[in-house]
Amino acid sequence: MIDAPEDAPRLTLQLVPDGSGGYRHEFRPAPAIKPKGKKERPAPDPIHANPDSAAQSLRLIIERLERLHEEKRGISEHIRDVMSEAKCMGFDTKGIGAILKLRQLDPHIRAENDAILETYRSALGLE
Repeated sequence: MIDAPEDAPRLTLQLVPDGSGGYRHEFRPAPAIKPKGKKERPAPDPIHANPDSAAQSLRLIIERLERLHEEKRGISEHIRDVMSEAKCMGFDTKGIGAILKLRQLDPHIRAENDAILETYRSALGLE
């Protein structure tokens, strides 16, 4: 028996039809040997595994965002209407905006900001 190199293809003797109704023996490459054991399968992509569910979820998210943007536009229109009403009544809209920002601050932070502003005004002679 002759030892073949490891990288040489394995050949087996196979029966092959000869075209005239008979068979002949030929050496052909042996089928690849598959290792036995559990096959490793990658986890399925959830979008490809269940495309209807993924499409449904995406559609629901898009619809929610569209509704929220519509509500946001409606609220912006209401704010604009109230500010124009205040302007018609003679109020300064920039002052109203500044007051809104101040009212959103915590009282101790607002007092600290006022103290710093007063200090800077007196240092610059803007009293």
